[in-house]
Amino acid sequence: MLLSMLVCCHIATAQEIPAATRTSSSDVRGRLEAAFEWEVAKNLAIEVGVQMRQSNNFADLDRLHSTAGISYEPCRYLSLGADYTLIHIHDAGVKSWKRPRHRVNANIEGRVEIGRFELSLRERLQTTMRTDSVNRYEKPKHEMILRSRLMAEYNIRGSKWSPYLLFELNNTLNAPHVVANYKNEPFAFDNYITRYRAGLGAKWRITRNHRLNFYYYFDCNRSYDIGYKGNSGKLKLYRFERELRHIFGISYKFKL
Repeated sequence: MLLSMLVCCHIATAQEIPAATRTSSSDVRGRLEAAFEWEVAKNLAIEVGVQMRQSNNFADLDRLHSTAGISYEPCRYLSLGADYTLIHIHDAGVKSWKRPRHRVNANIEGRVEIGRFELSLRERLQTTMRTDSVNRYEKPKHEMILRSRLMAEYNIRGSKWSPYLLFELNNTLNAPHVVANYKNEPFAFDNYITRYRAGLGAKWRITRNHRLNFYYYFDCNRSYDIGYKGNSGKLKLYRFERELRHIFGISYKFKL
């Protein structure tokens, strides 16, 4: 009897949550990046770089990423790495910078060669730490995402160009689960795919030290915008947002 009452109460609470409203948008974005890589020991390298991102059809400066990382290849078919990124986000509406965010990545990548093709699978655990104050029922203070990327690169015989294709999925690990009233209900995590990415590009090895990478990404970004009334804790906003992004980028790397 008691179990039945608890189940009925749970169902009644779940019914109070309305279906998420849906919004969609699209944008054309740009990225420019420069990096320096130094092999400090055999199969061990450090890399520092900066990336500028544009949004709103290239009209606005969206953010700046400053990154430092390390990578190690225990064998030719496997690489391990970790890096830190300081993220500065620009608010074009008020022409000011928001509080910075800190991002840490841990990577493991496996590679296999089939003829002139190189296939690789990279798993990246990404943690982004906010420095502003947030309600954990609306968004995580430390967002964790698992990024899985499959890539195929072709080595053209006698050419300095290497074209490639890639596909990537991003999956949340600690997104907040929506509740009717966060003051009365326990906190729980939710998981869903936040991004589908398909891309193509070409790497150009100009000389032994200088490299360029030209690429295009098509991103389908998916997220939930959750908001509660601060005084009562009741759900006031529950929106599913989808944004399609066309991203064009150029990156330069100097390898010492």
